[in-house]
Amino acid sequence: MADRARTNRFSVPGRPECPALRRRKASQSGFALVAVIWTLGLITLLGMAVIVGARYRTKTSSNYASVAAAEMAAESAVNLVIAAALAPTPEQAVNFPLRCRLPGGERATITVEEETGKIDLNTASPAALTRFFTALTGDQSRGSRIVSQIIEFRKPKAQSTPGARPNEARFTTVMQLDQIDGMSPLLFRAALRHVTVRSGRPEPDMEAASPATLRLLNVEPKQVAGKRGLPTGGSITIRADISASDGTRFIREALVSLEGGNGRPFVIREWRRGDIDSSSTRHESAQGTGRACLRVRDAAAS
Repeated sequence: MADRARTNRFSVPGRPECPALRRRKASQSGFALVAVIWTLGLITLLGMAVIVGARYRTKTSSNYASVAAAEMAAESAVNLVIAAALAPTPEQAVNFPLRCRLPGGERATITVEEETGKIDLNTASPAALTRFFTALTGDQSRGSRIVSQIIEFRKPKAQSTPGARPNEARFTTVMQLDQIDGMSPLLFRAALRHVTVRSGRPEPDMEAASPATLRLLNVEPKQVAGKRGLPTGGSITIRADISASDGTRFIREALVSLEGGNGRPFVIREWRRGDIDSSSTRHESAQGTGRACLRVRDAAAS
């Protein structure tokens, strides 16, 4: 009997399969199909993530390379201006602002700003400071508070040691302007191009001041906006605005003293990245940049 029972457990060929067994096999096949589909979908998503990540990394690397190339072009433009300023033939000096094209095809807009045409944070009169910061902030009360803080900053500080002479507190760089109370980051960036620490004048030289500075000081710019050549001495700020063919843009600003002292023909005192000026962009697109920058340099050095 036991052998007969064991024999009945196996299916007999030709006999129809049990319906319950068929349903169980069908459900197992359906589960396996769903698992395969989910696995394929997961593999597809992982593959897409890898492709998108690789594309993003490639684009990021390309952007870094474009910015680095534009930065080197801007530094080359600054060096060209320094070479032109040191040319032994000042009568052939280049006039600025200058719009030209660098050997790599980058469009360059180069401006030279004399420090004597700016507001000196150390020596400017309270009246000049008040006019400037009131116009810059659009609020007389806020402008006056900033001026009071600047005047307080440059007062000599008393020494803690008895009998010692008070320290002369002065701005050593325009970047210290952000230490003044009430100077927001936006206001600081707006004031940066109009202030200096290397003029030594109570009032800016109106002949050397930029049109934007003159407007802030409520001084009418000359009707004939003639280009200016390079000064033979003093300190200047060179601003090289570079636009590459792929749309990359980089601005380099350098504060250069043309009388370096100790036998040096010049000294680069500050080296910073500049902000984009929307007005210069419109002017550049209207004027064009057809001439070659190196040709300008050769003309100045010949």
